[in-house]
This record gives sequence, structure tokens and C-alpha cells, in this order.
Amino acid sequence: MTHTHDDRIADRPQHLCAAYGCPLIGSMATSTTGSTEWWCFAHFGASAGRFQMITNEMHRLRWLSMAVHDVRFHDKPGTQASRAAFATIERELQAHGRPDLLWQRPDAHHPSGEKRYRWLERLENALRAQLADVLDSSNDQAALPIAGSSVGTFERVGFDMPT
Repeated sequence: MTHTHDDRIADRPQHLCAAYGCPLIGSMATSTTGSTEWWCFAHFGASAGRFQMITNEMHRLRWLSMAVHDVRFHDKPGTQASRAAFATIERELQAHGRPDLLWQRPDAHHPSGEKRYRWLERLENALRAQLADVLDSSNDQAALPIAGSSVGTFERVGFDMPT
């Protein structure tokens, strides 16, 4: 059995980023009138040539990518699924040496604690920092000058105008 592009799109859960294989939830769209293509913060606005590099790096950093996904996905606090997801996030953050990214829950020192959306921002910023090299479009080959060429594009094109 072969899969076409349409099959892969149909198989993809609609809440995920439109970039093929991306584990994050799509939260941004270019349309103001409705869209079926929602993008995560990392793929939104990126050139199509970078999509797979970004996705591959997210899979390499799966522990952090899934923390971002799960905080956004489990929006009903106190449920069994939410508690299990947050326990997994805590274990993964500790295991990868990032206790600084743990959720700052209310305690004696911080009675109000940290809002979930602030925690999500911190996690997304940490992931964005880890993805910085693949998100940097100045590394694109298309943006680099041709080796040994100091002539601009316009000057390389010859025009044969009648006199």
C-alpha cells in the first residue's frame, strides 16, 4: 500500500503543526478568514526548505518538544491525563539537566505561583534557543553569494536592446 501526500495530510491529527512530522500543536495561521494549515512557532514563517531540518531537530530534542506540546495540549488542569503528562515533563526536565524549566507552582515563597501560559512561554523560549541554528535563515544557501562572484544579479543578466 502506498501513501500519497493527501493520505499523509488526512492521517495527521488536525491539531498538529502543518509541517509534516512536527510534534508541536499548530497555533498560528497566515489566513485571517480560516485555515486548515496551522503552524507551530518554529515552522511559522520559515522557508519550506527549512521545514525538515526544524522537524528533525525537534525530534532530537523530543523531551523538550513534548513538554511544549503537552503543556499546550493538556489545558484542563487537574485531570488524570494532565497530572500524568506534567509528571512526565518534570521527570524529563530533571533527567536532561534542566530543573530551571520546571513549573513554578504556588508555594510558601511564591504564593501565586506561575501561570501555565508563562510556563509554556519559558518552555517555548528554551526550545527556540535550542533550535536557533536551524531557525536562522541567514544560513540558507539561497541567501549566500555565489562563490567567486562579486557581480550582482542584475549585472549578470545581459540585455540586448535595439538601438
